[in-house]
Amino acid sequence: MRHAKHLLVFYLDALFGSAMVACVLVALTRPAYAYVDPSVMTYTIQALAGVAVALSALLGIVWRRLRRVLLRVLHIDENADKLVEPDVHEIEPSDPRREELLAEADRTTESDLRSLGVIRPEKLRWRARLFFSLVAALLLAFTVLVVAPLEIVAGSAESLYFGVVNVWRPVALFAVGFAVILALLMSALRGRAFNVAFATVIALAVAAYLQVNLLNSGLPPADGTAVAWGDYARITIISAVIWVALIAAFVFVSLRKSLAFKGVACFGALALVIAQSIGLGTMLSQPMPDGSSVGANKPYVTKQGLYEVSDKSNVIVIILDTFDTHYLEDLRATDPNVLDEFNGFTYYRNSVGSMIPTRYALASLLTGRRLTDDDECWSNSLIRSWYSEDNLLDEVNDLGYASGVYSTDTANGLTALSEKTENIHSIPNFTGDFFDTIGILGRCALYRDLPWVLKPGFWFYTDDINNAIMPDSGEDSSTSPYLYDDAAYYEELKERGLSIDDEEGTNGSFRFIHLIGAHGPYTLDENGQYAGEDGSTLQQQCAGSLKIVDEYLRQLKELGVYDQSTIIVTADHGDWYLASDITNSISPILLVKPAGTAEENAEPCQISDALTGHMDLSATLVDAMGGDSSSWGTRIQDATDEPRLRYFDSTSVDDESFVYTSIKEWQIDGDALDFDDWSQTGTEWPIVDD
Repeated sequence: MRHAKHLLVFYLDALFGSAMVACVLVALTRPAYAYVDPSVMTYTIQALAGVAVALSALLGIVWRRLRRVLLRVLHIDENADKLVEPDVHEIEPSDPRREELLAEADRTTESDLRSLGVIRPEKLRWRARLFFSLVAALLLAFTVLVVAPLEIVAGSAESLYFGVVNVWRPVALFAVGFAVILALLMSALRGRAFNVAFATVIALAVAAYLQVNLLNSGLPPADGTAVAWGDYARITIISAVIWVALIAAFVFVSLRKSLAFKGVACFGALALVIAQSIGLGTMLSQPMPDGSSVGANKPYVTKQGLYEVSDKSNVIVIILDTFDTHYLEDLRATDPNVLDEFNGFTYYRNSVGSMIPTRYALASLLTGRRLTDDDECWSNSLIRSWYSEDNLLDEVNDLGYASGVYSTDTANGLTALSEKTENIHSIPNFTGDFFDTIGILGRCALYRDLPWVLKPGFWFYTDDINNAIMPDSGEDSSTSPYLYDDAAYYEELKERGLSIDDEEGTNGSFRFIHLIGAHGPYTLDENGQYAGEDGSTLQQQCAGSLKIVDEYLRQLKELGVYDQSTIIVTADHGDWYLASDITNSISPILLVKPAGTAEENAEPCQISDALTGHMDLSATLVDAMGGDSSSWGTRIQDATDEPRLRYFDSTSVDDESFVYTSIKEWQIDGDALDFDDWSQTGTEWPIVDD
């Protein structure tokens, strides 16, 4: 009981110290996203600092008085169990007790010296052990199970389909439950076993914190591409050594100086929680990419109209992600019949894309815009302006076509797209399923926080997160989110089938459907069926993607609308991976079928070497809808094999941090499949984080 009282006083002292630190943080905090007049900012900071200093002095006076009262109430003698030197007094030579007093002083000194070398066993009651256990368990749970998943969600608004508001409840509930159960299990231990368990849990939390802040440099992004973990052998060894050394050091100190270690550990735990809370709060206070708040019910891409076409006119663009012309050429070499369903199409095998990566390319394809010499840089705000300003989709709407855009890589344009499409709109707010949310976000958190040697077991793909957490509204397509899952889309396409749905007052339907295509991880077999993670190959994935397109074309023919449908099958970009510079040609597949040819009279797929690509897509779409395409450039079917300079914007990425740094313009003079015909123009746009 006496130890517990001392500990209580110690932690109240620690709490006071934390309050003092908080005052300093207030004085030093730099406001984010606040417009402060520079001429008065210095005075504002000085005023805050003055208030903090005055408040600290007041707290100091109050605390000293409260502390004395608390010591009296708890009957705590701060000098108890301490070695206190007795009062010094002179012993006269004539004193008859002189020899006796000297002998007693020697015995006292000898006893004190012996006691200094003895480590008395620590005996903590269950309540004290539970208190320490809760501190350690809450630190670990907060660091790994709260901060990690919420920071990942908040920091990935451009890629994830949901926000913190949709997942914080299951995350918080699981973290609290985990902490309580862990604390109860730890508190059941006694003596050295408890000290070891307490030190280990604290060490794990601290190691995870250090891992995130110091040891995760160059962590591969979750873009679906297989990670060559062998390339990270050095950092894997370093992080493993640091984790082992940290745990061993904490356990050693805990066994040698158990009470002191607990005090320091609990104060450190409080400091870490405060530091992480400030960081998380700052991140959550930032606006979403479209300018909305974190808690806003943002627009979503729904399935509304996904399986519906018009019997008047259809303009359909199917995007097979990452599907390079090289891939199709390899596939045709092994299966010459792979394009048999594409009658009436022309396969343009000298195709040039627009931009990389996906979200940049889609912004260009959907708006008909691309970077020019007038642009000073590339940024999220520029992407949003492309979507919001007058663009290709506005032209589509002006021509009387009902627009449906099905892609989850349009986060920066969702607000603008919600006003230009029929399927992008808010859906009822939701909370992710508890087990699905915890399963996938726990996996993400462990991938981020664990040492490198354990990361491969928790690797994930971005679409895994969206697919696990977003709700399925069943038959109500207007509230059912569109997610990247080619196998599921294929099954639903076969079961549900395409249908005719002509909206009154429209001239036809425009559909822009983005599928995973040839993007990793390879989970489709050659028949379009799910083969499991790493259960397929690139060639099988490509064949399976085309099988899905075959089914779509077949159903258009069965409905009798194949003739009046302009269909374009392409990719957002071709073969590419994060790198400082591209080292190979990048050519998205491009197959085009104009409207006007009856299916029964359509010729087998033709092959063209015309010099064309995404730069000709907008004019082709506008012309197919009956608009004036002259202001949009050249139609794909008008391209020839005459010499023509084409341009491609490639994103450069820092090789170690995987941060996008700039966009470089490339010029293609000749064959898009021959990298010798590619050269940089020298034009470059820095990427600005805004």
